Amino acid sequence: MKDSIDKIRHEPPKIRIGKNGITEGIVQEVNMLLKRYQIVKIKCLKAVPNEATKAIADNIAKLTKSTIADVRGKTFILIR
Repeated sequence: MKDSIDKIRHEPPKIRIGKNGITEGIVQEVNMLLKRYQIVKIKCLKAVPNEATKAIADNIAKLTKSTIADVRGKTFILIR
């Protein structure tokens, strides 16, 4: 699994979260990507404060029944 995390760190994020925050569509998209790849990289855009990234990661992980593998700046990685 560590190899997967290292590999995805160097790829562009699959999902971007903007000023609308966590929407139903975001949750569905994350679920779909986790089913397909078991790992997904998500980035919060400039409109989202740095302090909110961890809270957003926690909420999405809870809603998608996944685990947070890494949080760096405005980017985080989820694993299922």
